[in-house]
Amino acid sequence: MKKKIVAAVCLIVLGMQSCEKGEISKVESQMRFSASYNLEPLTKAPIPFPSGNKSTIFGYSAGANLTSATPVAGTPLEATGSGTGALTPESPLFLPKGSYDFYSVSINSSTPAGLAFTSGVSGQLVNQRDYIWAIHTSVAQGGSVTFAYTHKAVGVEVNISAGTGVSSMSVTSIRFTPTKADASSKMTLSNGVIAPAADKDALTAMNLTASKGSYIMLPMASQTLDIEVTVNATIGGVSQTAKVYSGVVPARAYAAGTYYTINLTISATALTFTGSTVEDWTTQTITGVTLTEQ
Repeated sequence: MKKKIVAAVCLIVLGMQSCEKGEISKVESQMRFSASYNLEPLTKAPIPFPSGNKSTIFGYSAGANLTSATPVAGTPLEATGSGTGALTPESPLFLPKGSYDFYSVSINSSTPAGLAFTSGVSGQLVNQRDYIWAIHTSVAQGGSVTFAYTHKAVGVEVNISAGTGVSSMSVTSIRFTPTKADASSKMTLSNGVIAPAADKDALTAMNLTASKGSYIMLPMASQTLDIEVTVNATIGGVSQTAKVYSGVVPARAYAAGTYYTINLTISATALTFTGSTVEDWTTQTITGVTLTEQ
């Protein structure tokens, strides 16, 4: 009888161990995501990712080589900003016990980035997209992933002011020669780097707000930029309609994550460079611009 009781106890114990092993093998934990902008050294305070903006999240086993590794199951995963800094995935992400690296890309808008990466490299990118990128490594299952996005494209701004002898000025067009995307214009997921293109494109209209033109383009190797400004104004006491000024910005490289501002002043005789200003991105000064009347 004792032998039967002992055998029964052994079976119960083994059964419990078997269940425990079964439970352990199925342990999965839900990942949580949040996002902000990394604007140091301009500000130390985090700026939450805007409500409604989309991002794409990629997960890999910690330390994986992205040129050959496969994303973890459930990623790439689309997520949406809540406005409080939280990122809400389109579906929950559960991962087994382990350590993971996470990457995220966005075009800083409510439109998904739509980027696919092959061997860790994207397809060819385009101008007029504010590509931003972030990374958070070595996160355990069930942990919180915090993305601090940085700009990876290039911002260009042109400001036009009325100088001496000019009044009633209205800027109707600002055009310049942005980056011409080529086979180099791709992003490497592991570091967010977008390789610079070699050439500039044809004259292209900037987004115009009052007397300011703005444009987001891809990084570009050293090139001059042609610029053309059209205004209606009273110049030297004479009313002018569709007056065109043009010039060339000296050759320089246009680096990722940099916002270039060109300030120009229209006088009675010319359009001249008057300095540069600091904007939200890491900035560089552009000097030596002289535009002539046409």
